[in-house]
This record gives sequence, structure tokens and C-alpha cells, in this order.
Amino acid sequence: MQSEKYRFLEHTADIMFEAYGKSYEEALQNAAHAMFSVFGAAGESERATFLVTAHNIEELTVQALADMLAYMDTGEIIFSRACVLEYDEKRHAVKIEAFGEKKRPRDSVKAVTYHELMVSHGKEGWTIRILLDV
Repeated sequence: MQSEKYRFLEHTADIMFEAYGKSYEEALQNAAHAMFSVFGAAGESERATFLVTAHNIEELTVQALADMLAYMDTGEIIFSRACVLEYDEKRHAVKIEAFGEKKRPRDSVKAVTYHELMVSHGKEGWTIRILLDV
């Protein structure tokens, strides 16, 4: 198992990272943290809750991150932490609470993409690979 929560990977134009966890929930939280780190440091004076459902786990992963990204963009908020409150594996659904503060981001991200997406589970845990369009 990777000892790190996430790591950024080399990519020519965009931002790619892998996030790890013993469970899907932990890996998704770490993926959110990796995405949030692109925007700069933030406190936790604001919070938002997200309910996301999808057809499969890959779509759920992208949609959960995309929903948080859209909220940050429209609400002019930077999240610093996300916590998966509920995960329904059969329904491909999550309830996430994210914490942050109102401030301008250091960098901008256009979208969470499906390009090079990977959500895998092995004996050492879960890995989520995400490519952010910048």
C-alpha cells in the first residue's frame, strides 16, 4: 500500500494525480484533497454537502469531484477538506461534506475529465487516477 495519500504525475498540459486509500471512501477523500491543493491553502469557515449518484464507480468519482469543482467556481470558495459521510456501493452513491473558505483561487481548473481515468481496487487498497483540465 502506498504510504502517501496522493501524488502528482507528469503530464504535458494538464494536471494528473493518483490518490490512494484503504477504502474507496478514503481514496475519494484523498482525490478531493489533491484537487483542492491546486487552488491553494484554505481554512474551514464554510461547508457544503453533496449528494451524488451515478451509473458506475468511475462516473461517481468524476461526478463527485466535478460537483465540488463547480461549487467552488460558482461560490468563489476554496475547499480544503472533504469527508465522505455515506457511500452506497450498490447504488453508486455518495454523500460528501466539504469544508473551505471564501477566497480567490491560486490557479484555475476547467474540468475533471474521464481522460486516463482509473479507479481500481487491489489487495493493497484503492487507487484513483484523475486528469484535471487546466
